[in-house]
This record gives sequence, structure tokens and C-alpha cells, in this order.
Amino acid sequence: MVGYERARSLDPGLAAKYVEHTVVGDPEADAVIEALAPFDQREVHRFINAGMERDSSVLAGAPRQMRDFFDRIEAAPEWFDPGSVYDGCRAFHRYSDLFIPAFFVVTLQNAATLISKAFYMTGRVRTAHGLRRIRQNTRHFIEIMLPGALDRQGEGWKLSVRIRLIHAQVRHLLRDSGDWDESHYGAPISAAHLALSSANFSATMLRQADRLGGRLNADERASFMQIWRYASWLIGSPEELLFEGDEGRTNELHRVGTSCEPPPSDESATIANALVGAVPVMAGVTDPAARRNMASHVYRVSRALLGNEVADQLEFPKQQTVGLLRWLRLKRRAYGAFHRLAPSVAGKWRGKNFVFLLDASLLDDLSYRLPDHLRAESASPW
Repeated sequence: MVGYERARSLDPGLAAKYVEHTVVGDPEADAVIEALAPFDQREVHRFINAGMERDSSVLAGAPRQMRDFFDRIEAAPEWFDPGSVYDGCRAFHRYSDLFIPAFFVVTLQNAATLISKAFYMTGRVRTAHGLRRIRQNTRHFIEIMLPGALDRQGEGWKLSVRIRLIHAQVRHLLRDSGDWDESHYGAPISAAHLALSSANFSATMLRQADRLGGRLNADERASFMQIWRYASWLIGSPEELLFEGDEGRTNELHRVGTSCEPPPSDESATIANALVGAVPVMAGVTDPAARRNMASHVYRVSRALLGNEVADQLEFPKQQTVGLLRWLRLKRRAYGAFHRLAPSVAGKWRGKNFVFLLDASLLDDLSYRLPDHLRAESASPW
């Protein structure tokens, strides 16, 4: 395994730990899904809703594995301090114009790994259903970055647990389909891939925001990491690969985990290009020429942040990016000066960025339903 040997040269212990987790799913959530298999979808939805809303009378009729699952996550771990999130939330809203592209690019970085194969097989991203899934992910990102969202009754808490159960259901459907070669690819949506995604959405996102001109202080960075540490724990990432929210060790997991992964596949390229194509739609751009211009800009910024090697592997168009990141940083610095001179005007501009995020995450019927079929085109709405 060329990738594993390369990773071992960086950190042999972490490389071994990463590979060990590629054959593990999420035992607790997987047990819930197995126990729910005999129930029809309406009853499953009712049980999950009861768990989220603490409806003990309904949950009493659910399988023991499900009751135990909600009992285990009812209280936050001792290491999570709800007050620790505020600096990170404030930094996110101050730099929302930078976290939008950073969030998008780390989503592409996730797609460049074997993670993409499982989602490609569902057909959800590359079909008409793709936009809905992107909106769901964006909604989760916004929710966890709001103060109080990770409290037990907060939307960030509920959406994180929802993602965990959806992953377990997709894992179950893939295994049942007979199309997933677990001896070759490891567990679908494995614990290693959950941890790598968590690393990308935390430490890697901070690094990409820095490259675009962000200037978060140490307290803000630590707070941002703790937000994602708890959200990732709720989603099912193994705690030992969350490194107590330490940014340096989490960056190392990104480096080692990415080295272990095979090069981006055709599935990765298909999903990444579908994601870029969805941006103008999410932005509400309808004019064909304007859509092409926006997509071209997204490709260019993404290439600058991903690097030419990964961008080429994802089959992005060739574009000149020399000096682009420097120009974007200067632009952000100019905005910072403008904010000091005219804070009310700059605040309105920043508000527009947040409105874009809200529009991108708009879903009228977000529920706790689980996919009832592997293929998106055959599944009921969820």
C-alpha cells in the first residue's frame, strides 16, 4: 500500500491507528439501525423524533439499542464546556465571507478521498437530489456555529445526531446491497473517514480561512476546534482521533489520513464537479452566462486552495491562480480597514454573506426520516 507507507514516514503510530479505523463503522449507531430494521419507516421516524425531543412515552416502545443510544449521548462529555463555544461562534460570523469558501473547499477535500465512493453509490450528489444534500450539510454547518446550538435541545445537537444515524443507515444499505467490497475498501463511511472529515471541517477549515485572509486569535481557534470536537463526537467520530480538539494534532491527522488515501477517483471527480455546479444554483443565479462566470470563479479559488495536483485529479479546468490568494487576502484586509471606518456599512455587507448561507441551507421539510433505499432515485424523500 503506497499511501500507507508514505503515511508511515510521516507518523507511523498515527498511520497505523488510521488504517485500523478504516475497517470499523460506528458500532453504537449501527446497532440502532439493525434493531430498527423490522419496523416500517413511519415507525422508525416516530422513534427517532421521540429520541430527539425526549418523548419518553414513545421512546419506550423503541428497541433497547435505540433507548441506550440516546441515554449515552443525553449528557455532553465532561470535557465539553458550553461556554467555550462563544469565541468560535463570534469568529465565524466575523469572517463568514471566508468560511463560506473554506467550508466548500474542505467539502471538496473530503470528496477527494475514498469517502466519495459511498456517496457516489447512493447517486444523491450527482442527481437532482444533490442540491438537497448540499443544503442539508450547509444547514448543519450554520446551526452548530450559533451560540447554544449544541445544547441538548439545540438544532446543532439534533442535526449532528441525525447525520450519525443517516451515515449508519447508508452503511447498512451499502452492506445489504452486495455492491460494497468491504475486504477491499474497508467499512463504508468508516470511523477513519469520519475522523478525517472532522479534521477537515475543523483544523483544515481554519487553515483555509487563514489563507483567504482570516486572522483568528488563539482563543477563537481553540473555541472553533472545541465546537467541532463536540459536534464530531455526536456524529460518531472516534474520540481517540479527536485529539482533545488540539489543532496541531488534528492537522497531523489530515496530513497522515490524506496520505493513506488512494488518489481521487472518477467518483471523486464526478462529485466535486457536481458540487461546483451547484453553487450558482444555491446562490439563486439564473442567467446562464452569470452561472458560468460564478462556476469559473469557484473553480479558480478552489484550485488555488487545493493545489494543482488535486485540482487536476478532480478534473477541474486548467486556470491561472498565481497571485490569486494574495489578492484575496489584500481584499479582505481592505475590508477590515473599511469596517473600522464605516462599521455599519461593513456590517450590512457581512450580513449579506450570512444571508447567502441561510439561503443556501433553506429547507422547508427537514425531518428525521432515514433513506429507505440505497439509490437516491428510488428512495422516499428524507
